[in-house]
Amino acid sequence: MYKHHNKLAHHAVKNEYPDTEVLVSTEVSPIASLGAKMLSNLTLHSEFNRYVDAMHAILTHKGWISCPKYMLAGMTALCFRFTVQRQLDSVSTTAYNWMAEHFLAADFIGISASQDAGFHFMATFPLYQQQGINEIKASINDGTGVILWKDAFVVVTGYDDSRAELYYCDGTEAALSEPAEHLKHMKAIPYAQLGYNDSPYWYFQSFGERSNELDELSVYKESFLQAIYVWETHDPMLPEDEYACGQQAYDAIVKALQTGDYDQEAAREVVRYYAAAKKDIALYTTALQSIWPNLQPVAAQYAKVAQYFAQATAVLRGTHEQVTDSQQLLVSWFEEAKAAEGQAIQMLKERLLETVHNRFNHVGLR
Repeated sequence: MYKHHNKLAHHAVKNEYPDTEVLVSTEVSPIASLGAKMLSNLTLHSEFNRYVDAMHAILTHKGWISCPKYMLAGMTALCFRFTVQRQLDSVSTTAYNWMAEHFLAADFIGISASQDAGFHFMATFPLYQQQGINEIKASINDGTGVILWKDAFVVVTGYDDSRAELYYCDGTEAALSEPAEHLKHMKAIPYAQLGYNDSPYWYFQSFGERSNELDELSVYKESFLQAIYVWETHDPMLPEDEYACGQQAYDAIVKALQTGDYDQEAAREVVRYYAAAKKDIALYTTALQSIWPNLQPVAAQYAKVAQYFAQATAVLRGTHEQVTDSQQLLVSWFEEAKAAEGQAIQMLKERLLETVHNRFNHVGLR
């Protein structure tokens, strides 16, 4: 339970604590209470990558970025991560080292970040829980929301000491248009229950300051170097007999489809998640053609990948019989997607050849 270097387990256990998700009473406004603050107009528009959703919401609210969400996903390199559990379990979408990847995500775009994580069954958890409450409140007082794990990534938007509660949005209120309605549907976590999730781990991340020395071209270039790395490298945190990463993830998907060793509902969730990521990559590389026209063939290959994933997602929405009947079609799509993404990565390597082979002095980078 230490800052910046613990590895999070990804196996859910049943929470023995009472359900802590409650609606805030509309009779008492936390904004008017002593020792309380609510950030106005900070809402989470939940799509597929809940971490990117949360990060985009906070940084946009802070005024530090104004780019579309797919640009943030690209610049942080988060959309390039591709990992699947070999039976295509839904844990695939969050099976990575949060502490490392989220720290790098902020670092790549010139924003300092602080984060804590651990397990709520540890003897020291109450100490970290109180420390977490203090740090979250300090960030809110500074006008910056906080990313929190509550069995999904959510955004902490306020607190009220008199009620001993933190307030957060999880995306369910995103469709509401009136500020008063947002407040009414904001959810609360009692201080004493912070970190007690259905899963055994807790996590939060706050953002500090933004660098004024950021070179956007360097950010874009670094994102493609990261894309090459995650395509070719297995995540050292994950056992290879249980997980596949990068190009090997395609082989794992094909094998699961061919053997039938997967749960269709979970597989649909995983494929839909990565369909959104591949679409983000296609949009990101297309946008960067205005800077580097020679990215056009790279963007074209990623557009193919995104289309194959979209088609697979549509098929996986069908009945079990329909999916079974489409098995060979699904296999062929993923094989084609692997080939297209492989070509895109090869073209990126050719365009970044000198940098790829000269990163020896950048010990902090991959």
